[in-house]
Amino acid sequence: MGVLKDALKVPVGFDTDVNGSALGEATWGITKGLENSMYITIGTGVGAGIITNGTLLHGMLHPEGGHLLLSKHPDDGYEGKCPYHKTCLEGLASGPAIEARWGKKGAELEDQKEVWELEAYYIAQALVDYIMVLSPQRIILGGGVMHQEHMMPLVREEVKRQLAGYIKTKELEDIEDYIVLPSLNDNQGIMGALKLAVNEYQLEK
Repeated sequence: MGVLKDALKVPVGFDTDVNGSALGEATWGITKGLENSMYITIGTGVGAGIITNGTLLHGMLHPEGGHLLLSKHPDDGYEGKCPYHKTCLEGLASGPAIEARWGKKGAELEDQKEVWELEAYYIAQALVDYIMVLSPQRIILGGGVMHQEHMMPLVREEVKRQLAGYIKTKELEDIEDYIVLPSLNDNQGIMGALKLAVNEYQLEK
């Protein structure tokens, strides 16, 4: 980052792509005004940007929410795509995992109900874990896999099933407004990058 700053002679902000998307939505989009939210992208890989108490969560590095370890569905014989963990969220539910399991890209499988029910099972399992640990006020699901229009209702229903009534909040009672799609026309990453730049500029004033 110092090299870029020296070369460009302007303040430079730096973060992960999914953190940028989370920040863009929290600044101008569907999570604006919320202190605690998540942006999860499910596509070529899986990543999670987490905002807690109004600030992007970093910790010792940054959250690797795509590598949350999952329990496999009893009918799923696929070993998992992730070379490190096999059965993490990315290993079981990313676009490449879909293609490796079924032999076709997701876009070619849109009419096969069993593909998306299994996908919803894994995504929902991860969301339940995030909900239990982070208690976000809203969760955004982005990425190419979520472009399948029938995915969101499946995920919402599976989250409710797996939560099994353990948590009762006004947010979960209105789950259509709790687990949502991005709101910034796929510009949330760019807009988050602009916000990072603004933040750095204000720090140096």
